[in-house]
Amino acid sequence: MVLGNALLNAYIDANLMIIFAFLTWVFVHFILSKLGFYREFKSMLRLLNSTFIAVLISPFFVWGLSTLMKTGIFGSHSPMNVSDFAIAVYLDGGFQMKASEFEKFLSLRNEWTTEIVSLGSTTSLFIMIFLLGGFTVSTLRTALSVRRLRRIIKNSYEWRHFNNIHIRVCETTQIPFSTRGLRNHYIIMPLALLERSEDLRMAMAHEFQHIRQGDISWEIALEFLRPLFFWNPAFILWKRIVDQLRELSCDQQILSRKKISIKDYGECLLRVCQNSLKYKDGMPVIVPAIAFARVDRFSLSTNSVSFLKRRVTSLFDLPTEPQAPRKLWFLMLSLMAFVVFSSIIIHTGSDWSQDRIMLSTIVNLERLDVINGFGR
Repeated sequence: MVLGNALLNAYIDANLMIIFAFLTWVFVHFILSKLGFYREFKSMLRLLNSTFIAVLISPFFVWGLSTLMKTGIFGSHSPMNVSDFAIAVYLDGGFQMKASEFEKFLSLRNEWTTEIVSLGSTTSLFIMIFLLGGFTVSTLRTALSVRRLRRIIKNSYEWRHFNNIHIRVCETTQIPFSTRGLRNHYIIMPLALLERSEDLRMAMAHEFQHIRQGDISWEIALEFLRPLFFWNPAFILWKRIVDQLRELSCDQQILSRKKISIKDYGECLLRVCQNSLKYKDGMPVIVPAIAFARVDRFSLSTNSVSFLKRRVTSLFDLPTEPQAPRKLWFLMLSLMAFVVFSSIIIHTGSDWSQDRIMLSTIVNLERLDVINGFGR
C-alpha cells in the first residue's frame, strides 16, 4: 500500500510537472513571437527540448535537495512545496479557517491516492482500469509499430552507407523516412524515388538534417514515454508541437544553405504528400520514425492539410538573421532553471515538518476543546 501510494504520487507529480512546463514554454513562445522570433523554428525547438530535459532532471534535483536538507548540509528543513507554503501562511494568520477543516483539505490528495490504490470504490476501480488499460493499449501500439519498422528495414536493400548511417531502398513504402537503432541510423528511400534524382537529393538532404539535429532520438524517447502519459493533454500537445517544429526547422536549415530552390523543394513536398494519400499500404510506420513529408485526412492530425499549408508557406518566409547563440543559450538555461526550481513547489514533499506538527497540535487542541465543551 505504501509503495503503491508513493508510485501514484510520483506519477501525479510527473503529470503536473509536464503540464506546468508546457504552459511555461507556451508563455515564453508567445512572448518571443510577439518580439519577432516567430520564424526561429530551430530556436523554438531547442527551447522546447531543453524544457523537457528540465522536466526529466527535476525529480533528481528535488531528491538531492531534500537529502541535503535532511542531513543538515543545506538548511534543516525539507524543500517547501505548495501545501507547506499554505500551512505557513495559515499559521501566520493569513486566512481564517478551522484547523481541522484545513488539515482535512490538505489531506484530500492523500485520501484520493489511498482510495485509488486500495480500489476502495467504483470510481477508483474505473480510474485504475482506465490508466492500466490505456497504458497496455498504447504499449501494444508502440510494440506493433516497432515490429513493422524492423520488418521494413529487414525487407529493404542496402544502397549506400556512411559510417553508421545506412541508406536503404524499399519497395513497399512510398514515403522517405529515417529511424535509428542502438548504434546505426537508417534512411529508407522508396524504390520509385530513385527515378527522380532531384527529389531523391532533396529527400536525402532532409533526412540527413534530421540526423544532425538529433530529431530521431527525441522521437524515440517521446514515443516510448507516450504509454505513460497517453491521457495527458499537455504531453499530447507537446509531442504534436515537437513533430511540427522539427519539420519546419529542418526545411528552414536546408533552404538556408541556398543549394536547393524553394520552388523545387515545395513541389517535392507536395508530390510526396500526394503519394501518402494515394498508397495506403505504403504509408510509413507511425513510430519511431520521421517521414520526409506526409498528409493525413484527419484534420486534427500532426500531419494535417493545414500544417502542410503552413509548411509550404514558411518556405517563403525564411528569417534574414539567425538567433544569436549566446542569447539562445541564456534563454535555454534560464527556462530550464525556472522549471527545475518550480518542481520543488509542485512535488508532494514530506508528510511531516515543524509547521505540519504545529498544525496537528492546533487540531488536537480544537478536539480537546470540543470534548471539554461536552463535559461542561
